[in-house]
Amino acid sequence: MGAYLTVLLCSATRLASATAACLAVCSIAADPRLSAAAQTVTATTGAINGVVTDGTKAVLPGVAVSLSGPALMTSRTVISDETGGYRFSAVPTGDYAVTFELPGFETSVRDGIHVGLGFTATVSVELHAGRVSDTVTVNGSPVVDVSSTRVTTHFDSEKLASLPGARDVFALLANTPGVAMSKMDVGGNNALSLLEYTAYGLRAATGVNRNEVEGIRVGGANGSNDNYLPDFASFSEIAITAVGHTASMPVPGTLGQYVSKSGGNAYHGGIYADFQNEAWEATNIDDDQIARGVAGGPGLDVRDVNRLQQFRDFNADLGGYLRKDKAWWYAAYRSTAVEQQSAWLLDAPGALTAVVGTGKVTYLLSPRQKLVGYVQHQVFEQPSFFAFGASQPIQTSDALPHNRFLATVWKTEYNAAVSDALFVEVRVGSYHADTALTSKSTAPRIADVGANTVSGGTLAFGRIINRPQVNGSLSFQKTGWGGSHTLRIGGEYMLDKVVSPTNGYDNPCNCVSTLNNGVPVQVQILLGPNVSKNNLATSAAFVDDTWRLNRAVTLSLGVRLDRYQPILPDQEGPTGQTFPAIDPVLTFSNWGPRVGMSTDLTGDGKTVLKLQYGRFWVYPAPIFTAAVNPNASGWSQTYLWTSDANANGRWDRGEEGRLIAVSGGSSTTRLDPDISNTSVDQGSAYLEREVAPNVALRTGVVLNARRQPYGTINVSRLLAAYSVPVAIVDPGPDGQLGSADDGGTLNAYNLSAAALSAAPVNLTTNLPDSNSEYYTWEITATKRQTGRWSLLASFTETWSHEAALGTGNDFTPNALINASGTQVRFKTWQAKLNGTVNLPWGLRVVPVMRHQSGQPFARTFVQVLNYGSATIKAEPITASRTPDITLLDVRTEKVFRINTVRLTGFFDVYNLLNTNAEQTLSTSSGGSWLRPTAITGPRILRIGARLDW
Repeated sequence: MGAYLTVLLCSATRLASATAACLAVCSIAADPRLSAAAQTVTATTGAINGVVTDGTKAVLPGVAVSLSGPALMTSRTVISDETGGYRFSAVPTGDYAVTFELPGFETSVRDGIHVGLGFTATVSVELHAGRVSDTVTVNGSPVVDVSSTRVTTHFDSEKLASLPGARDVFALLANTPGVAMSKMDVGGNNALSLLEYTAYGLRAATGVNRNEVEGIRVGGANGSNDNYLPDFASFSEIAITAVGHTASMPVPGTLGQYVSKSGGNAYHGGIYADFQNEAWEATNIDDDQIARGVAGGPGLDVRDVNRLQQFRDFNADLGGYLRKDKAWWYAAYRSTAVEQQSAWLLDAPGALTAVVGTGKVTYLLSPRQKLVGYVQHQVFEQPSFFAFGASQPIQTSDALPHNRFLATVWKTEYNAAVSDALFVEVRVGSYHADTALTSKSTAPRIADVGANTVSGGTLAFGRIINRPQVNGSLSFQKTGWGGSHTLRIGGEYMLDKVVSPTNGYDNPCNCVSTLNNGVPVQVQILLGPNVSKNNLATSAAFVDDTWRLNRAVTLSLGVRLDRYQPILPDQEGPTGQTFPAIDPVLTFSNWGPRVGMSTDLTGDGKTVLKLQYGRFWVYPAPIFTAAVNPNASGWSQTYLWTSDANANGRWDRGEEGRLIAVSGGSSTTRLDPDISNTSVDQGSAYLEREVAPNVALRTGVVLNARRQPYGTINVSRLLAAYSVPVAIVDPGPDGQLGSADDGGTLNAYNLSAAALSAAPVNLTTNLPDSNSEYYTWEITATKRQTGRWSLLASFTETWSHEAALGTGNDFTPNALINASGTQVRFKTWQAKLNGTVNLPWGLRVVPVMRHQSGQPFARTFVQVLNYGSATIKAEPITASRTPDITLLDVRTEKVFRINTVRLTGFFDVYNLLNTNAEQTLSTSSGGSWLRPTAITGPRILRIGARLDW
């Protein structure tokens, strides 16, 4: 690690020198009266800084600046330096008062200063001559961070408590500018579920996002959206940063940072409960949707298949002190249950329950040293498990497994302000998750890709993730070197250990039969139970320098090294085969620069231009080695299914044809020795202005360019091997050739005879012609909760140029039919508004409006070619689009106060307009063409109450 830090420091110095030379050419000179540098912010804190001057604008050194607030265990005092600057680093989130005192001058107090996670509040004051006993108090807090290039949305505890809906992180993402959800939630009908989403075009399922609970990375083994569903009410703030990251962030997508409540010098607690059942819900499925195939099931009326049968949520928390100003504690409990009908699940609601417990202890070792312990544990049950995001096949609940998921995150943290200019933090912790899915049926597993149906028992498998980790940083401030600097040096180490047991299908053949509109296609036969293991060691180091050249210009210069080492531990196959460890399989050493500039255009801290460029590398995730693991999760053989001789609709022994795929038993897939990790070049430019006290407006553009994606392909079947042209006929929406709706003739390609007879050579490698670009324009308005109202409103538009080629049978020229060269290109947009309006008599109204464009799609059909089945786009992806969706939710609250106790009753209305827009459709030609598989839930009424003391 020391060698990495040395190289990083040298690189940062060279980068800083080059930037300084460039600025000299541009005649930007450092101001000799520099204000304080942008301060140290951590994964759980923000910062406050500023400059003190007198009535003549001359700087005032020697001013005693004191910071106080309920989130501090003890007040802090610093002395302004020779430049008049002062700094408070690593300030816990909350509201503060800053007091300025100097003999011969009146005392000035700035009250109501709000510090958000990762936010640096610049509070500069002008002291006037007078008596010390004279005190001038000014209320108000800056809303523009003039020293950072990050674009962050903050949700504090008050906002979290009042935001209606699912009350999970996906509800926050749904209200975050630049983030588009795959499914739009109505009143929690997707609560406790893992939803796919995109952030400025980047998809969550590609290892680009990161979630941190109290500075500890949580989430799944595949690097996609994190399967961690915490106690929403236990956090003092959740911050989501989607663009403009510094070198402390390894990946380019969303950074979700969760900071727990921490007790205090007084006892505080709360109870929250809400409830709703199907009697408080409308219906909205119409005759057209029924005509297109939406159907009920046993005991389930067709117009009830998208209704939320039940939602209940109970939360309780309590915090206080063991010893005032010395030891604080906090504890919380949450129990949630959801039952949701779905248009594709024919006989039962999708039920989910979660119980979460939280504990935190904060101990002040000395006025400058703190020790923090934290743990959160959850138990999640889902009787009928399904993956969200993609269109679901139509099925009954016995075709879905029962899921039990346990997860725990814990940490021990030490931090210390060694001096006013030096701060250190170290965290040791772990994330552990245990998932077990079990089958509920012994019936044969049958899937029809054309009819979009599945029946029979499902695969029984599991996944255990253990991720011990340590991270930390050292920060110090320095005036000189051509300006004022905040230098942060940090790093982390994680070891992801993933164990994946597979028990197989609980049916006589231990197999899956696949058809296409009733026509046999293939059969996959599992070869027995096994336990697959895949690990990933991650070590990283970074240097960030926030370099304030003068009062107007701040540079953010950084460089990061991420070192990923996938590992295959020693393991056994289903019949005792042994496979020795490979440690490491390879090493990715990825350097990423971060260069940004913030310019205070008007000199008053209210108008800032933010420019940022960074190269980021995708987190490969522990399952990176799954394709090359000889002990694959679920050994299997896949054959063409030539005919259903006895017409029973499922494969029987002897009906199989040629072997087309093998998984397990040997390394059927090789790893390209020259493979490179996938990178994303991200550039952004934002203009932000405080247009009124506590009101900010920003607009900007973001480019995300994804480069060097990797996947597994058969290199004996590269694109040039598909050299035999063949004319295929689009069977039209009904999927039947020779009918009146047949489409035109398309040019497809079969494999050459030589390639068809060649042994498969699967290779995990960088995919050619597979780059993607995403261009986004955004405008956002925010108003902090002051006076009678608050606001977060945004509009974003994204132009996506996505790679059309996939892997496996999707890495063929046939995947490029009806594409734009090697890409599919389309546009999406979204508008969001949420706020609060305080009315007389203790009433508050919380409106939430979300509008999202429909998703473009192409009708597809399955064509059997000489190498197997291929999914063909019958039209360009821009030919069709699911309906646009506009949702309006309203919460109405009434507050009753009894001494220090506050009782809030509330009444929610979700989907006030009762839209029934389809969110996903079956897009394959055949009997299910345009059948809605996810319909926006109908209008819901819900009641609840919150007690705070």
